[in-house]
Amino acid sequence: MEYAASDERILFICKLMSGNFQAQARYVNTQLEPLTGTDGNGQLASPLYASLQALLEQLHLEAAMPQYPLIQTLNELENYVIVRIQRESQHAGYVVFGPSAYADIPAEAITGMLNDYAVPIDQKEAARAYYKALPIISGLKLLHASVLLYYLLYGKELATLDIFHHRSLLSQAEQERFGRHVDRNLSDQRETTALHHDFELEKQLFQYMKEGRTEMLQRLATIDPQNLGILSRKSYLRSQKNITIAGITLATRAAMEGGLHSEIAYTMSDLYIQHLEELTDIQSVVKLRTEAMLGFAERVRHSRAGQFSKVVMECQQYIFNHIYENISVAALAGKVRLNANYLSQLFKKEVGIPIHSYIMREKVEEAKRLLTASELTLSEIWARLNFYDQSHFTKIFKKQIGVTPKQYRAYGQVRLEEKE
Repeated sequence: MEYAASDERILFICKLMSGNFQAQARYVNTQLEPLTGTDGNGQLASPLYASLQALLEQLHLEAAMPQYPLIQTLNELENYVIVRIQRESQHAGYVVFGPSAYADIPAEAITGMLNDYAVPIDQKEAARAYYKALPIISGLKLLHASVLLYYLLYGKELATLDIFHHRSLLSQAEQERFGRHVDRNLSDQRETTALHHDFELEKQLFQYMKEGRTEMLQRLATIDPQNLGILSRKSYLRSQKNITIAGITLATRAAMEGGLHSEIAYTMSDLYIQHLEELTDIQSVVKLRTEAMLGFAERVRHSRAGQFSKVVMECQQYIFNHIYENISVAALAGKVRLNANYLSQLFKKEVGIPIHSYIMREKVEEAKRLLTASELTLSEIWARLNFYDQSHFTKIFKKQIGVTPKQYRAYGQVRLEEKE
């Protein structure tokens, strides 16, 4: 493993980065105390934090690893590149490059941010000046700057894609936070913040969603949310929530067009929006927006994985809608106007299992959801799902899942999967 440059050389590197990008570059020790006063285009004092140390604590520098640079953000407006300084077993500190902005920040966004943080009236003018003075470094340029900074510090060449390939080393939360701040459409042109986002890009995003192409969608869904408009002049947080609600609404329609059952799509939409309204910070709102886009696409992908004839799909939809009822083959045959024996043969040929087995499988899936997402007793669950009795319910459940309903609830789905 390569080791970082000496302290003296790091101070010189900070000056180089500051001079070439007109953005601050600081070398701080493990106690987050600055070891250099080099501040690029002048000292920028954040209006939201009482000290530099308080600001750095919000960046969660401990997430940075010595193998690659980390791009972080604050309030979805100001960006930082962080490189951990490591020499053999010694952790010496961090080089922090920033703040910068992807593009000129609209006045409405600044006003909303100041309202969200209840910045005193006598400090608002200075705060606006702070955000207006942030150096502009586009997503792609910031990515290249991070590669350059790492090379100067460690003498190791990284391709820009190396940062993506190594992001699996981050925790899931850090992966999502990092992904939001990279301009994945590789566009270095932001001519004016008065323009809204590219409509063709939006169409492509929702087309991927309709097709359930989660890998391609992720490249677009994590684009930094610039030029999405201002939907609230009083609160930037409210503006971002409104944008997210609009996105979830469009995603719901796209998912249904892609074949996702309408009840599933509408239920997902309701739950995402309900959760959204409980959030109190912008980072969480943007994270939820990305999660919703990918969540809809993943559901569509699973739905499209089993494309069946119209008759079989009608049966599946009927089973989904009437899962709490006692569903018979005769009832299904009557709904699709086919002979019961012929329908049974057709269903098994396409799906691979008899209708009765499919119904039991879907009831067990619903039981799993109730076991993990509700406080209903086992008796209430088997009764609602029309099993003969608790013994029948337990037998069918264990046959499919491998554990009893009581064990499943005790372990939880996630822990069971980890155990496997």
